[in-house]
Amino acid sequence: MKKILLLLASGTAMLLMGCAAVPGAKEGEVAPKISKYGDELRWDNVGSFGPVPPALAMTAAADCATLNKADTKYVATGYHSKALDLNGKPFPGGGYFCTKQ
Repeated sequence: MKKILLLLASGTAMLLMGCAAVPGAKEGEVAPKISKYGDELRWDNVGSFGPVPPALAMTAAADCATLNKADTKYVATGYHSKALDLNGKPFPGGGYFCTKQ
């Protein structure tokens, strides 16, 4: 099963394709990092995303909603405060793991 995975950090969205995976019950010590696999960008450690903190729920929902289409809705299913970009640097404010609902 394939899912569309998405990173949102500081209002910038990066569409990521990858195999279905789910965030963990809590934020992991090892931050998830975007990696390039051929022409695709994927998270290397989806299980390291934890739940979206209640204080960030509205921001997460709004950021993921920027990807919505008439027949497709995206929701934030994970958050990591130190999610890393392609260069291994943390995204300011962390990153959201959004999935197509």
